[in-house]
Amino acid sequence: MMPWNSQSIAGRLMRMTLLVSGVALLLAYVSFLAYDLYSLRQNLISSLETEASLIGENSVTALLFNDREAAGITLSSLRDSRQVRSALIVRADGSAFATYARDGSGRPTIEERLAPGQSTHHWAQGQDVLIGTTIFFQGNAVGSVYLLAETSDVARRAGRFGLISAGMLITCFAFAYLGTSAIRHLVTDPLTGLAKTAQIVSRHKDYSVRAKLPRSSDELTFLVQSFNEMLEQIQARDRALEESRKVLEQRVEERTAALTSANKELEAFSYSVAHDLRGPLQHISNLAYLLQHSSNDSPGGASREVVDNLLEATRRMSLLIDDLLNLSRASSHPLRRTPIDLSHIAEKIAARLKTESNGRKVDWSVAKGAQVFADEGLLQVVMENLLGNSWKYTSKIERAEIQFGFKEEGNRTVYFVRDNGVGFNPRYSDRLFRPFERLHSQSEFSGTGVGLATAYRIITRHGGEIWATSNVDQGATFFFTLPYDTPA
Repeated sequence: MMPWNSQSIAGRLMRMTLLVSGVALLLAYVSFLAYDLYSLRQNLISSLETEASLIGENSVTALLFNDREAAGITLSSLRDSRQVRSALIVRADGSAFATYARDGSGRPTIEERLAPGQSTHHWAQGQDVLIGTTIFFQGNAVGSVYLLAETSDVARRAGRFGLISAGMLITCFAFAYLGTSAIRHLVTDPLTGLAKTAQIVSRHKDYSVRAKLPRSSDELTFLVQSFNEMLEQIQARDRALEESRKVLEQRVEERTAALTSANKELEAFSYSVAHDLRGPLQHISNLAYLLQHSSNDSPGGASREVVDNLLEATRRMSLLIDDLLNLSRASSHPLRRTPIDLSHIAEKIAARLKTESNGRKVDWSVAKGAQVFADEGLLQVVMENLLGNSWKYTSKIERAEIQFGFKEEGNRTVYFVRDNGVGFNPRYSDRLFRPFERLHSQSEFSGTGVGLATAYRIITRHGGEIWATSNVDQGATFFFTLPYDTPA
């Protein structure tokens, strides 16, 4: 049985239906009872008025001949009327002429009187009703008669009607309850089954379940059919997605394996080429050096220039090989994070560059306490490239300034290398970190265009960011971040 305080749709539907049915039946009961009371009272008044008129007509002779005994005999006929308690006949002047009392108590007390010209009227006196009727003879009022009747019979009849109506009310309410239960099962059972199916689908992601179709063919059936069709579509979609996922995973594994193999081959090739080029390049460099410093047959003029160019070419080739090896190592070298003092690395690089200054005036500024958690070998390459770039691009400045520092921005630490060198056009800043992309010609500043690309790979492998700001002839600032955790 559905509990009365249930918060389900079925419980609320039953409460609503029973409430509406109960209120409607109660209103009908009250209406019928009120109407029955009114009808019984009006019938009683009409009957009493008729009885008073008959008594008045039978009392005309007695009034004309002042025969009280005849008037009393006429009133005594009221003994057969259960409702009349007492009666009074008065003359035209208002004096009492004859009386009747059912209990034999003597003259009844009747204080109400008809107004002049009023033929009949009734008054309510507590539980009783008083009827007054004028007695006419040949169009003239010769007196009036008053009947005092009790309404207990009306109350008894109303009580019997109320009991019958209450029984009918209870019966109708019971039928309403049974009908509501039947309707509830017809309406809410499909909804309950639909809700349970939806709950199973939501909790267990099982799209193979189906809601039970109701026996009737109505909107609920259409709703359940639509829900089952939706589950079928979702199930078919999931099967297709699962098949697509498996195919995609297989393709991704194949592509990943192919790319991994290609990358390994490319890295091995790059390393092999760079490594194998070192031997012949070293022989060429040694021969050029011997030619340049031979005491017996020292070259001169054009030959001397050729030897110098050869030495410069081998130097650039050696530098390019070192940069390629660093670029390859930036991608393939496994990360071994340890606590590093970047300030100490910057100081060592600055000290080494000062020994190669050849009289240059450079003001170095290195902030203390730049602690990071990263791969020391790879971060050495980053600092070498960034500080080496600042050293190179301030070579034409009379008083060069190179600064390494760090600052807090939000919840991260930003490290930077700043100089007052030639700078670059900010429109081409997106080309800075591409391999072999250079914003200055070889004749202005020598280089391979690989250093910043290597720094970019190392920083991004650590999960950080690197960027630069500059303007032409206004120096440049390179920023980078190094998060503590290794990126997923």
